[in-house]
Amino acid sequence: MPGIYLKRSAYPMRKNEINMTEGAMLPKLLRFVLPLTLSSLLQLAFNAADLIVVGHFGRPNALAAVGSNVALVNLVVNTFMGLSIGGGVLCARFFGAKDRARLLETVSTALIIGAGGGVVLGVLGIVLAMPLLKLMGSPEDVAPLAAVYLRVYFAGMPVIALYNFASALLRAMGDTRRPFFFLAAAGVVNVVLNLFFVIVLGIDVAGVALATVLSQCLSCFLTVRCLLRTGGQHLGELRFSGGMFRDILRIGLPAGIQGSMYSIANFVIQGAVNAFGAAVITGSAACSSLEGFLFCPVDACQQAATTAVSQNMGAKKPERTDLAAWQCMLLVAIISGAGSALVYLLRDPLLRLYTTDAAALESAYVRLRIICLYYVVNAFMAVSSGAIRGLGHSALPAFVTFLGCCVLRIVWIYTFYAAAPSMARLFAVYPVSWVVTTAAHCVCFFVIRRRMRAKAACA
Repeated sequence: MPGIYLKRSAYPMRKNEINMTEGAMLPKLLRFVLPLTLSSLLQLAFNAADLIVVGHFGRPNALAAVGSNVALVNLVVNTFMGLSIGGGVLCARFFGAKDRARLLETVSTALIIGAGGGVVLGVLGIVLAMPLLKLMGSPEDVAPLAAVYLRVYFAGMPVIALYNFASALLRAMGDTRRPFFFLAAAGVVNVVLNLFFVIVLGIDVAGVALATVLSQCLSCFLTVRCLLRTGGQHLGELRFSGGMFRDILRIGLPAGIQGSMYSIANFVIQGAVNAFGAAVITGSAACSSLEGFLFCPVDACQQAATTAVSQNMGAKKPERTDLAAWQCMLLVAIISGAGSALVYLLRDPLLRLYTTDAAALESAYVRLRIICLYYVVNAFMAVSSGAIRGLGHSALPAFVTFLGCCVLRIVWIYTFYAAAPSMARLFAVYPVSWVVTTAAHCVCFFVIRRRMRAKAACA
């Protein structure tokens, strides 16, 4: 198929791409992590702007309506981000092996998967918005507004999914700088539209959802155009490969399931939060937004681990594979430890950006205290999982996460928490699941690497 199956040749390095198979590892990890962290922080800042604007200028329950959708929206986005990892891992591997033909085949198939999957999920989300909110136990005074937000958001799912796939492919080639600039441009548009829709037009919940979708359209357009130009492709040349589709799903589907595991359990946790009423929903949403800022560098280190490990697997450099994993662990420990301490010290002024309601703030303090104290463990859990995926074992961390971050959390809610419901008992489920899952991930990584070394010695 012309335009995709090109003659195998070395893939030329570009100034925006980072080759982690040669040279000092840590500076390259920092070059990868910093723009990606800034991109995520920027995106979270714009998402926080949604909550801040609607909390101060919208109707009384507008913030609760937007905040109550966080678990459900994250379920959808995390699933697609996990699926996009399949394309990213293969892209990084072919990039490391300098196999241009297979690299372009991966890009082409992954983009088609993203667009097609987004259309299907968007239709389902629009139809099932209210039933899903009822399943979560959304309060009657919040559910109608929350349904409006969900339907508008799901209408934009095709571009949201396509953006996730395209940005994952760029990152796999070590390019995290240009996605940052694209996101910055889209974020400015998001904030301007938020203010216009909510303050000028007076459409609070629907307005912030529409602003999010329109800004995602811009970031999607810029990212896809950049990706295609990088590979010398055009939209008309994109071709679907059944074999590559299976390979992407083999890695991406378990990663997508793993990403959804957190959200499925958090879906249940959100139901428990909803039982406390609108004030606690508001406080939990504000705290969750701050936690998102903490996770930005953690997620960047996780993606760095996957990319660096996968590139060196493709280049057949096992010693650098181990080096990449351990340096990512060290990096994430320093960053997450400092970040969680800073957020906790500044908790009062930060939370008051979202709400000044005393009951909402009190519930947020309870949650934030527990999260910040143990957040480094969550960082280790994420990076160890990313390193295992980089080794090509995507199903294993998905299964471990299913047990540690889904089954364990749900069991906790229906046993330990149900025996004596309180906010402290509810939110304690997070550190408990982090400790168990991190320990299991580390054991898995050690076992896989030992088997790889033994196999190499016998070859």
